[in-house]
Amino acid sequence: MGKKFSEIAGAARATWSPDAVAVNTAAAQVFEAEMDLAVAIGMEIYNRRKALHLTQPELQRLSGVQQAEISRIESGVGNPTLSTLQRLTGALGTTLAVHEVSPVA
Repeated sequence: MGKKFSEIAGAARATWSPDAVAVNTAAAQVFEAEMDLAVAIGMEIYNRRKALHLTQPELQRLSGVQQAEISRIESGVGNPTLSTLQRLTGALGTTLAVHEVSPVA
């Protein structure tokens, strides 16, 4: 049986310089923050749509955003543009605001 990815990655990382480890750690923190934000935005869109008793196809009709893209956004795997988010939030009668941005160390 082959090795797990985490074992291979750990062995490779052990050979990195301290600077390389620091850069990798910072990049991982940024990636995690971006993914957390994508999930939070998706949950807000989903919760608002459900509160209005709308289906994804109904939101598509109101916003002009394809249903498949709405699904990706709500599941946290989409990468919507600001324009797409504005169309969705406008159709949902709400706004989107970022309340806190944490600086990356």
